[in-house]
Amino acid sequence: MNEVVPLKDLMPTAHRWASEILECAPLSVRASKQCAMMGLGLTLDEALAQRYPILKELMQSEDVKEGPRAFAEKRKPNWKGK
Repeated sequence: MNEVVPLKDLMPTAHRWASEILECAPLSVRASKQCAMMGLGLTLDEALAQRYPILKELMQSEDVKEGPRAFAEKRKPNWKGK
């Protein structure tokens, strides 16, 4: 996702994006960043074939269940970051 805004809207837009990121599961945000950084300089096929250590941690976390549970219960998730 990206967005082009006039300079006067830059900081409000950046703050809105940051707020949206902060609503996400912390481990998910960390995993996204780790995968993006480790995939720099790789082709798409190479990046997709990589093993990303944090993904195992993410898939074994309490948060991986909390997200769908909160969605089903129509409430905001209570992320634990573990």
